[in-house]
Amino acid sequence: MKPTKGLPPMVLASGSRYKQAMLARLMMPFTIQAADIDETPDAHQSPRENAERLAEAKARVLVESRPGSLIIGADQVLAFENTILHKPGTVENAVAQLQRLLGKRHTLHTAVYLICSERKWTASFCVDTHLHLYPDIPAATLRAMVTADKTWDCVGGYKYESRGIALMQSVETVDPSAVVGLPLLQLNAVLRGWGYPG
Repeated sequence: MKPTKGLPPMVLASGSRYKQAMLARLMMPFTIQAADIDETPDAHQSPRENAERLAEAKARVLVESRPGSLIIGADQVLAFENTILHKPGTVENAVAQLQRLLGKRHTLHTAVYLICSERKWTASFCVDTHLHLYPDIPAATLRAMVTADKTWDCVGGYKYESRGIALMQSVETVDPSAVVGLPLLQLNAVLRGWGYPG
């Protein structure tokens, strides 16, 4: 771990093991605290706006209890044909979700909001990733991938960082780590700007 003496301790406002694993890649100490908020989508907002609103809400809900900490909130929304797709929850739903996406483009909006009330720091950004899946993947192959990677708790029904990469015909993004749920390039840039060791 890189030393961060004299800087606010970092708190990841998430219970997601995926986001925790991503943040650990920056080799800075942090703690976790799940943010208890209503994550119901707002039908009056775009998928991107929903991601940004939820990322900020997750960070801000911890501000009062962690005033001296730098709190990191993050949220990811999958947009497909102007609608938001959710975590499938079961193998069957994951396969069905993937079949809807085959041969078509979908977009992951990955939003991050950082706040430290003591230092009066705030920062936010959202990375859009456009993914296009191959059109001709058999259902049996999709089912085998979902079962092997246990992707029923992943938005889209796949793990890009694992077997899901085989589904991809193209991926357009400024930060590949955003697909997994935390855009590390942008996050690291913000942290470096505040004096954290990059």
